[in-house]
Amino acid sequence: MTKKDDRKEFSSAFIIPHYAGGHEHEQGRKKLFIAETIEGLFSQTDDDWCAIVVVDMTPNDATYEYLIHLKQKYYPKIDVIFLEQNVGPGVSRNLGVLKALERGHSIILFNDSDDISHPKRLEVVKKILLENPHIDVVYSTFEVIDENNRLTPIEKISSPILEILESHSHNPLEGNDIWREMGTKTGITNITSSTAVRIKFAYQCPFPNEKASEDFHSWMRMSAFGANFKYTSIIPTKYRIPSFVKYQASRTRIGISNFNQIKARVDTDGFSKATEIALARNVIKPEEIPMLKAKFYKRLATSMKRAMENELANELLSKAAQLEYESFVYLNR
Repeated sequence: MTKKDDRKEFSSAFIIPHYAGGHEHEQGRKKLFIAETIEGLFSQTDDDWCAIVVVDMTPNDATYEYLIHLKQKYYPKIDVIFLEQNVGPGVSRNLGVLKALERGHSIILFNDSDDISHPKRLEVVKKILLENPHIDVVYSTFEVIDENNRLTPIEKISSPILEILESHSHNPLEGNDIWREMGTKTGITNITSSTAVRIKFAYQCPFPNEKASEDFHSWMRMSAFGANFKYTSIIPTKYRIPSFVKYQASRTRIGISNFNQIKARVDTDGFSKATEIALARNVIKPEEIPMLKAKFYKRLATSMKRAMENELANELLSKAAQLEYESFVYLNR
């Protein structure tokens, strides 16, 4: 294959959803977060990329002017799509994927508008995918930064984020059909801004129309459909959580308790759909499903206890116990 053919096969698009109601001007910031995100793209060691920014609702004047200027100056390398109503990050990303598909891109790199990609992110992702045709998803670890791009001390990082980082330090998940381990052992292992996907799976497994945990829903379904995951530690994304908020943007907007309720529902739906997909592919047997779901509920309950959602955790444990009983009866009839 020629280098020219390689460039076509690995044509890459960064998909950047931008929510207009973010923290761009809080705490006296003089620079837009999304401007730093775009600077991160122009710092890539591999400059063969395009970016599709999907603006979820009309932003404030300063951000709007910046995005208009961005499109006028850099189109088609950078395209900006303005939505008239709030559809959420998942649907915004889906629209970006459809535009990338229309433009003939084969690799999708998700990058939220307040996070910053490592300078070698595209170079490393393309190298992994070029040398390993069987790999479909590449994800990396991340570093938490504040509004001034300073690293956040580990003791100040909230439990849900620590849970993800812990999964990276202890045998991070790789390979096929890791949805089972995601659901029953680790929980979500990859934040959106550290994840790159072959467009086949980005299109086949769109994000659900949810305001929380929509990414985990997609990762589990991708894995159940046969996507092969690869982890790398050498291109950590800078994941922004401003110091004036305790949690990441989605938890802060929705409210912690509401977020956890939505997360439990969305994660449950995602795991159920993953089991259905795996069952259709003959990866699992019907009799395995009750115990798989019981393990899933137990793992999710552990996460909710860490988040101090004890009532929700107990509800999940009750569901797990019922499924374990049903499985026992089925296997011993």
